[in-house]
Amino acid sequence: MRNNTKPIVASVIVVIAALTGIFAFCSFKGKYGFKSEPQLQKPAVSLEKRSLQSRDQLTTRLCRDNLGSDTQKNAYDEILKHAENADNERFHLNGATKNDLQIAINAVRADHPEVFWLDNESCYRYYEYEDGITAELNFSMTGDELEEAQSDLNSVVNQIIAQAPDNATDYDVELFINEYMIEACHYEPQCDQKHSAYGALVLGQAVCDGYSHAFQLLCRCLGIECTVIEGTSDFNEDADDGHMWNCILLGDEWYHVDVTWNDVSNAACEAERYFYLNLDDSQILQDHIISGGFEQRMDNKGNYFNIFVPECSSDLLCYMKMNFVTIADPEFDDQIIASLIDASRRRSTCCAYLINETRSFKELSGQIADKYAAEWVKAANHFTDGNPEIAENGRIITYENKRVLVIMLSYTE
Repeated sequence: MRNNTKPIVASVIVVIAALTGIFAFCSFKGKYGFKSEPQLQKPAVSLEKRSLQSRDQLTTRLCRDNLGSDTQKNAYDEILKHAENADNERFHLNGATKNDLQIAINAVRADHPEVFWLDNESCYRYYEYEDGITAELNFSMTGDELEEAQSDLNSVVNQIIAQAPDNATDYDVELFINEYMIEACHYEPQCDQKHSAYGALVLGQAVCDGYSHAFQLLCRCLGIECTVIEGTSDFNEDADDGHMWNCILLGDEWYHVDVTWNDVSNAACEAERYFYLNLDDSQILQDHIISGGFEQRMDNKGNYFNIFVPECSSDLLCYMKMNFVTIADPEFDDQIIASLIDASRRRSTCCAYLINETRSFKELSGQIADKYAAEWVKAANHFTDGNPEIAENGRIITYENKRVLVIMLSYTE
């Protein structure tokens, strides 16, 4: 399950990244000679700043709260009790059916990324009786091995929390977690613990659900509400590869985050780290399919289903919209040039832009590559007095499905 998600993502990125253009730098004609340096303006994040000491770990149970019956909630409680104790003794669930058991198991796994030892491949057995279901749980590790693994995970999580930004907004902390996951974990379908937060954070190896459970765990440990979302990542009718990502609550709004797809091993530029950070429903549905409830699981080309899926209707904190200058008319270029100045002073290797939805992406990106990019870079060098100086061997990378254009930057000595 979910073993093939990353290769699918990589092929999509390769195809998109192949749409590149090389631009030649033209001579600066004095257009900006009498202008003052433009200042970059970014949208303000209207979230409260919190100290690390005030970030209490969340213990909410979003899926349990959304279970459809008391029978399922009772099953959830019994399963969680046995799972937390790594107790594989049989237990009876009065009045429960096998569907109730499966739904409750899914809810426990979705609510509790810290219970990483509940075996992903065959986490339970069950026996049907007239008065209910008798079940027993299977675990990937027990005893001293589990105790050591729990200690290792707690140690790593505590180290990560200590590195998190202090007196920061939830958005800033989320950026930190996204960066940490990209640097510390890589996509590895051969890892025994690939589906768990333990695999992602301790072993540094995981597939999409391992990434998602780890992201959820870190968010909740830092006081940010977060859940996991089941789905698929391919619109082909024959697609049966499951996928998992997260929804995060920032302020009063939920957003989609796919840290697995932000971690692209062959990324053409740094901007790709943020393509799937804080998307609304319409944005995520461009290349993700959210699974329905339990009753719709077979319609999803697999057994994937969700119990709780929040509505994500805001793009206020979408990373791309907040941090990539939007280009509608290349003649109005103050913010475009300001972003290049800012990028050059940080010695960044790229500067990313969004193409306004009212414009033809191909037409406007072609105009930028043929003419405007050279003028903008020359202007940026003018305002920085060449310190540093953006070199004249730049290129443009376009991501048409994201409406993103990236100017790649290098510098003269």
